[in-house]
Amino acid sequence: MFAREGVRIAVLGGGINLALSGLKLSLGAIFGSAALVADGVHSLTDLVTDLVVIGGIRLAARPADHTHAYGHGKFETLAGGLAALALVVTGAWLVWDAARDFSTPSHPPGALVMGTAFLSLVTKEWLFRITRRVATHLGSQALQANAWHHRTDALSSGAVMLGGGMVALGYPGGDRLAAVTVGALVILAALRLVGQTLHELSEGALPPEDRRRIVAAIEAVPGVEGWHRLRTRRVGRQAVVDVHVQVNPQLSVEKAHHIASEVEREVAQALGGRASVTVHVEPQFPG
Repeated sequence: MFAREGVRIAVLGGGINLALSGLKLSLGAIFGSAALVADGVHSLTDLVTDLVVIGGIRLAARPADHTHAYGHGKFETLAGGLAALALVVTGAWLVWDAARDFSTPSHPPGALVMGTAFLSLVTKEWLFRITRRVATHLGSQALQANAWHHRTDALSSGAVMLGGGMVALGYPGGDRLAAVTVGALVILAALRLVGQTLHELSEGALPPEDRRRIVAAIEAVPGVEGWHRLRTRRVGRQAVVDVHVQVNPQLSVEKAHHIASEVEREVAQALGGRASVTVHVEPQFPG
């Protein structure tokens, strides 16, 4: 079910990106607007990202097997990382392409550029909000990254509107300046996504707010007298938690096991139910 919902929102985004990129590239080529062409290329890279995310979600939905005991969740992470790297290259090309012709002013119709960019801004901001809502519900990092691709496209359309306004005010070089701004925005967003991907692939810990929720859940379980060696990481949509809890040494094995199971349930619930929790029980001796 989660995979289907994630694929549905990515397909919706792909259809919108295809339409927007075609519109921007066509009008930009016809009227010679560098900023509109740059924004069209940005929408086209978002379409590629949608396809990569769809593939990642489908692969990540495969159940765990003997070769992937923790499941295939990191395929989503890899999909987001590949899309981010592609964005870095695209952003660099946009900046280079606009900057090398900076001395050659373009003369696009300002009103047309601003109208097309405004349509893109409104559409992509709406797409960002619904994609982020689904991503939060599913706990999908790939969809979160895809949502921010939509937001970046909306921001870049805002930059194009600025360039169109400058052209309308009699400053043709504003179109090139807006194109450089679009490329810079793409690079900044991509570097942020690359950092998130590397953090997860290098077994980075969950965010501090998640750790606080985990600790509160552990300490709220009756019978837990202490804990240590809390380790966390993420595998795709699923958080992985490993912790040692200390209990009264006089307890029976059955009772200690019950406490451990309760800790596992409470921690998983604190993380929204998408967690694999392993609890090691140790006796708590005085001193």
